[in-house]
Amino acid sequence: MYVFKSVCIFAGAVVGAGFATGREIIVFFGDFGILSPVLAGVLMGAFAGLFMAVGKMMPSLKRDGSFCAIAAEWGFKTVDLVSVAATVLIFATMVCGLEELLRELFGIEYLGLAAALLCVASAGRDLKGVGAVNLTLVPLLAIMIVYLASKSGSVEEHLPVAIYPSVSYCAMNILLGGVLVAKDAQKASAVEIAAVSAISGTLMAALLAGVYCVSMGYAEFAMPIFEFCKEIGAGYIGAAIAVVAIVTTLVGAAKTLRDGAAHMLGSGISASCAVALLAFASAKLDFTFAVDTFYPFIGAAASAVVIGMIPIFIAMIAARHALPKRMKAYMRRRSSRQ
Repeated sequence: MYVFKSVCIFAGAVVGAGFATGREIIVFFGDFGILSPVLAGVLMGAFAGLFMAVGKMMPSLKRDGSFCAIAAEWGFKTVDLVSVAATVLIFATMVCGLEELLRELFGIEYLGLAAALLCVASAGRDLKGVGAVNLTLVPLLAIMIVYLASKSGSVEEHLPVAIYPSVSYCAMNILLGGVLVAKDAQKASAVEIAAVSAISGTLMAALLAGVYCVSMGYAEFAMPIFEFCKEIGAGYIGAAIAVVAIVTTLVGAAKTLRDGAAHMLGSGISASCAVALLAFASAKLDFTFAVDTFYPFIGAAASAVVIGMIPIFIAMIAARHALPKRMKAYMRRRSSRQ
C-alpha cells in the first residue's frame, strides 16, 4: 500500500494543468520526437528514488557532525528552498488554469478560485490528505489519458530526441513531487524506494507519451487535449482530465507552500491564510502566459538544483558509511576509559 500511495502522491503532484491540457508538453517537446517525453518520465522516476533515499537518510545524518553530513543537510535545505520558490509559480499556474477552465465550462466567475481554496484547506499537517485525494484521482487520470491516446493518430517518428528539454522538464516537476515523497520516506525500505522509483518512471513515461500523441496535432491551441476531446465529441473527458490533474497538483503544491509558510510564520493558520492570498492573486493570470513564461524558467533553474543533488547524494552516502565507524571508535574510547 505504501508503494502505491507514494506513486500516486508523486504522479499527482507533477501532472498539473500544463500537463493535462497538453500545453507544457508542446512548450517542452513540440519540436522533438516522442522519445523525449518518454526519457523525461524515466528520469523523473529515477530522481524520485533519489529524493526518497535522501529523505530516508536525513534524520540519522542530522545527528552526525561530519563535513559530509553538514554539506548534505545544507544541500537538501537549498533544494527545499528552491522547491518552495518554484512551487509558488506552479501553484499560481494551477489556480489560473482551473479558473480559466471552469469559467469556460460553466460561465461562472471565481469558481476555479473557490475550488483552489478547497484544495488549500485539504492540505493538512501531514500527507494523509494528499494521499487520499491522489489515490482516487491518479488511477482515473491514467485511464482517461490511455483512452484518448488510443483515439489519437500517429506521430512523426523522425523527429529528434532532445536531452536538455527532457532533463529540464524532469527537474521542473521533480522539485514538487520529489520533495513530497522524500518527506514520507523515513520508514521506507530500500526495496520500497526502488519499487516507487521504477513504477513512477514507467507510469510517467507512459502518461507523457500518451499526452504527447494527443497534443501534437493541436499545438496552436492553449489547451490541446481539450480541443482534441471536443473534436471527437468527448469534451467532458478533456475537462475531467484537466480538472483532476489540476486538483492533484494543487493539493500537493498547497501542502508544500503551507509547510514552508508555517516554518517561517510559526503558525499553521497563518500559513494557510498566506497560501489562500496567493490563490486570490493568481486567479486573474492568463493561463497560456503563465505556462509559456514560468515553466521554461522553472525548468532551467530546477535543472541546476537537481543536478546538484547528485554530489549531495554522494556526500550523504559517504557520511552514512562513515557514521558507524565513528560510533564504534567512540564506544572503544569510552570502554577504555572505564
